[in-house]
Amino acid sequence: MSKIKYLFATFLAVAAFSSCVNDFDNVPEDLVIIPEGDPRAWKANMTIGELIAMYDRIDNIYVFGKDDTLKFDPDAGYTYFTVNQDPMQYPVKSVSQTDGRLKISVDYKGKSFMICRETGDTYKNLFSLTPMEAPGDIYITGRVTTCDTASNIYKYFMLEDLVDKSAIKVSIDAGSLSGIFPLGQVVSIKCNGLMMGRYAEMPQIGVYGFRNDPPNAFSPKVRFEPGRIPYSLVPEHFQRIGLPDKSKVVPEEKTIADLAGLDSTWYGRLILIKDVQFTGRGDGEELLPYDQMITIEESIKQTGNTNKYQRNPIYAPSTYSVDAGYNIGFPQSREISDGTGTVNIVTSEYAHFANTLIPRKEKKGSVIAILGWFHDKNSSQGDYQLTIRSLDDLSKSFYE
Repeated sequence: MSKIKYLFATFLAVAAFSSCVNDFDNVPEDLVIIPEGDPRAWKANMTIGELIAMYDRIDNIYVFGKDDTLKFDPDAGYTYFTVNQDPMQYPVKSVSQTDGRLKISVDYKGKSFMICRETGDTYKNLFSLTPMEAPGDIYITGRVTTCDTASNIYKYFMLEDLVDKSAIKVSIDAGSLSGIFPLGQVVSIKCNGLMMGRYAEMPQIGVYGFRNDPPNAFSPKVRFEPGRIPYSLVPEHFQRIGLPDKSKVVPEEKTIADLAGLDSTWYGRLILIKDVQFTGRGDGEELLPYDQMITIEESIKQTGNTNKYQRNPIYAPSTYSVDAGYNIGFPQSREISDGTGTVNIVTSEYAHFANTLIPRKEKKGSVIAILGWFHDKNSSQGDYQLTIRSLDDLSKSFYE
């Protein structure tokens, strides 16, 4: 009897081990990398630049085919819409307004859908959402140019097109994305079902999102904006192709003066600026006191601003507010110059190097950075801004 029990137990152990081996052999779908040249790899049928041009809509909206763009006439009270250059006027079914958002119901090509528009002056054109829809699948392919290991990049990566070098920010609701989408990785995205949206006037790929913070002096935000893509949707919309190749992530050299002549197709690109020096200025016009770290009380006394250690000469002082009782969380700006102009490097207070002293004014070097754009609601115009991925994006001469 004991021998039978022993044999039965041995059989169960072998069966359990075999089951475990099979489980580990089955690689989860979201971890699969498609080899280069594999017929299963999604092939781009649109560049990132073309995608942005087609779906980054404010007053118009792309709908189905290549040339289907609905246009509204505000002077007509949104009672009709036209398509492309066709003078035919199609009636609008209904119009409603909620929370400063105009909702327009239309019928087109046998389909009924709702188009939304921001109406308030505060966020007009700065934030938008447009669904990416088409009769067939929409694919873009690019190479990841960012790395989040220094925590200055958070829950997104930048994707640079393999053909025209245009770029787009891709927001995913997961930390440590570099473990899945490392620097130099080629990624194809199936865009159908995702959103093209503007955040502070800079386009990005995400999902439907709505910001509704409790209104107060620090955060009076009620708006529609691109949200982060849930990680559960990654296997459906993302495909990694081949092994990452960092050597193919090459920034393009520019001067700061060059930035003024660049258009929105440059948003998100990786650039190199030489002969740079930090001016010692932060968000304000005053010079930061490099040789001393001042207290919160002294900072408030000097600036009238209740943000903790705002004036300290580090990359990103804490944004803790005495009045609000929490960290506001906005990136901190540090001005640089190359002799042709000035621009700000912005850094998250949660970056690993946030408390590192910025280089002294007499030091010069090269900077590699993501070229971003930000249009604050309180400003009449937007500005270029730079984001470094880590301190490795600064040449060693800054700290020698």
